[in-house]
Amino acid sequence: MLGPRYQIARLQSDFYRNQFRRIVRWLMIELFVMMVFIGLILYQLFFPTKQAYYANTTDGRVLPMVGEAVKPT
Repeated sequence: MLGPRYQIARLQSDFYRNQFRRIVRWLMIELFVMMVFIGLILYQLFFPTKQAYYANTTDGRVLPMVGEAVKPT
């Protein structure tokens, strides 16, 4: 009489254990992806790209403008 109860409890225990492991695996993957994104954001913050400026002529040509560093007086 107690056999089926223990069997059901064992099956439920196995099911929840497997689902917990699957969820933890996905959370670890998501954590790794978030760390990669945070690293990319920090890289962009500490090593910003140079801004490029362009000018257009009246005939439609695009000319790159060379920026000059402003020196403190």
